[in-house]
Amino acid sequence: MNVELLPKDTDKIICVKVGKIKRENLYEMTRKYWAVNMKRASKATHVLSIVDGIVEAVYIPKEWNLTENPQYEGRCEFIGVEDVKSDYIGKNVSAFYGKSQNPVKYINM
Repeated sequence: MNVELLPKDTDKIICVKVGKIKRENLYEMTRKYWAVNMKRASKATHVLSIVDGIVEAVYIPKEWNLTENPQYEGRCEFIGVEDVKSDYIGKNVSAFYGKSQNPVKYINM
């Protein structure tokens, strides 16, 4: 059984669902082509990569930009570093999503 995510009050988190199966290069899957509010996203202290409701990786975003890929015009991406020692890894975030189909979820923002 997975333990539910309990975010720290000071952490501003964006969760992004990247699929139901963990794949190679979670960073690239997590960082690109999201329909997020740039002003809001730029305040995030953590971006959590969610696979089947579980935090598989945590990134500390350093910079947010609009993507230059014309196929995803208007979408955002970030450049960041992985936090391999994060307490959030392995935690269940299903309660934050409820029945929402949106792959992006803001926590403490």
